[in-house]
Amino acid sequence: MKKKWLLSVLAIAMTAATAFGVSACGDKGDDSGNSSSLDEISSSFERMEYPEDYYTEGLRFTWLGDVLGEDAYAVTDYTGTATEVVIPSVYDGKAVAGIAASAFANDDNLTEIVIPNSVTRIGQSAFAYCNSLTEIVIPDGVTYIYEAAFIGCGRLTEIVIPDGVTSIGEDAFAYCENLTEIVIPDSVKSIGKSAFGSCNSLRNITVREINPEYKSIDGNLYSKDGTTLIQYAIGKTATSFIIFDSVTSIGVNAFFGCDNLTEIVIPNSVTSIGNNAFAGCGKLTTIVIPDNVTSIGIAAFVNCDSLTEIVIPDSVTSISGNAFACCDNLTEIVIPNSVTRIGDGAFTGCGKLTTIVIPDNVTSIGGAAFTNCDSLTQIVIPESVTSIGDGAFYGCSNLTIYCETKSQPWGWKMWNDSNCPVVWGYTEE
Repeated sequence: MKKKWLLSVLAIAMTAATAFGVSACGDKGDDSGNSSSLDEISSSFERMEYPEDYYTEGLRFTWLGDVLGEDAYAVTDYTGTATEVVIPSVYDGKAVAGIAASAFANDDNLTEIVIPNSVTRIGQSAFAYCNSLTEIVIPDGVTYIYEAAFIGCGRLTEIVIPDGVTSIGEDAFAYCENLTEIVIPDSVKSIGKSAFGSCNSLRNITVREINPEYKSIDGNLYSKDGTTLIQYAIGKTATSFIIFDSVTSIGVNAFFGCDNLTEIVIPNSVTSIGNNAFAGCGKLTTIVIPDNVTSIGIAAFVNCDSLTEIVIPDSVTSISGNAFACCDNLTEIVIPNSVTRIGDGAFTGCGKLTTIVIPDNVTSIGGAAFTNCDSLTQIVIPESVTSIGDGAFYGCSNLTIYCETKSQPWGWKMWNDSNCPVVWGYTEE
């Protein structure tokens, strides 16, 4: 298993404790038009020729024979200060087959790196937060790009994924803020969550037409059958977006950090909204959750600062943790009778929320669920609630709590640590 490969390598090299780990889980979707082809992008890079055993001083290598039975080396660390680094294809007479986890992470000097064709694996966080890196060519021999391999490489403007790559890990290119386009070859069978998340300049994701697992429509990434919207290219300048009727699931981080959209139309076909799906969509003012949605993920709408009102449909039974946290302008939310659980931090930091009704079927209110909702003046807790988490109403300085139960249930521990006024045995007139 590839994961074990890097765990062992790093244990020997003593350079990191994380593993290589394989993650499993758009303006034109074809190869025509003005989207750059893989060949065109490749030709824009001119690679210098080096002797196969030439390398930049400061590289450290680990032999893989003891851990994989593989007669090859991996780069496990770089201690130099050069701006351009050359990795050899051969070290000590043996092939260099991998770049280990965090080998170049947080190197602010590195602007360009030459990776030989002998390399087949680029490890977890291998180039994470190399803030000065402007150019890198992934060689044709690479089959795995592991989790967070290039996360936070903010100056990369383009990168070519070669035809041999089969797996792109979670967060592999996340926060590459100047990356404008990505081309996914036919060979890719697995793309991890948020692989291209928070790429603020990304305007086009192209998937090769015969890829068996994925496709692109209008420059956005979907599953091949079109039922999952995996990644919206958040660098697009459009202010509204209509999700296709074929979509049943909105993926994790699908719209995360999209600054331009003010309106998103979700079709009735959607049943699931993933974790962080709309998180940080600061200009989003209008969104309707359709009646068929049964699951709203953790932090799905966190930091949607422009949302003022939201209606949760009767199909939803649980509000996940931080689902609507820090929606600064949210003044009203309707929770349906179908909901039985309000998760930790679900509405924390909603400072303008003035009205909320907890329905009679709710049995659990999570910790910090309404923390710092300082515009709330009253809330009624039905007798059905048997559990309230710590700090549920912390910082609600203007709140009076009306409890239908006559005394504090055993499951309400540090629920009122702000000492809000409480009325026990409340009945509506």
